[in-house]
Amino acid sequence: MKRSLTILLTLAIAVVLAVPAVADQAQAATDAAKGELSHANRTGEMQMYHIVLAEHGPNWKSQGSDEGMNVRMEVIDAIKKGAKNGVVVSAGLVNDETDVEFIIILNVETKTEAWNIIHASKHVKDGFYKPVIYSYFAPKGLTVQQ
Repeated sequence: MKRSLTILLTLAIAVVLAVPAVADQAQAATDAAKGELSHANRTGEMQMYHIVLAEHGPNWKSQGSDEGMNVRMEVIDAIKKGAKNGVVVSAGLVNDETDVEFIIILNVETKTEAWNIIHASKHVKDGFYKPVIYSYFAPKGLTVQQ
C-alpha cells in the first residue's frame, strides 16, 4: 500500500512539474507565430488570396452519374493546370455532407480577377456549380506543396 501511494505521489508531482513546462512551450510557439505574423504585417509581406467554394448549382448532377463524374474530372484537370500556372494555391473535394463540392484557393490580386476566372468556367456558366468567393489576407508566398 505504501509503495502504491509513493508511486502515485511521484506521478502526481511529475505531472504538476511537467504542466507548466508544456504550457510554456505552447505559449512560446504561439508567441513565435504571432511574432512572424506581426513581422509580416509590419513589413508588408501579407497578400490577398481568395477562397472559392464551388457549391451545387441549379443544374448540378450527382457524381454517380456519368455526366457528374466527367464534370468533376474536368474541374480537377483545370485545378491542376491552375496550380502549374501559380494561380491555384490549393484545392480539393469537400468530404462533408454539404452543397459545397470543391474548395479552391486562388493566388490573384483582386476579388474581381478571381470572379472573372471562376465565372469563365463552362461549368459555372451552365449552372453545374454556383461559386461563392471570400477574400482574405495571409503571409505572402503561399504555394502548392507537393
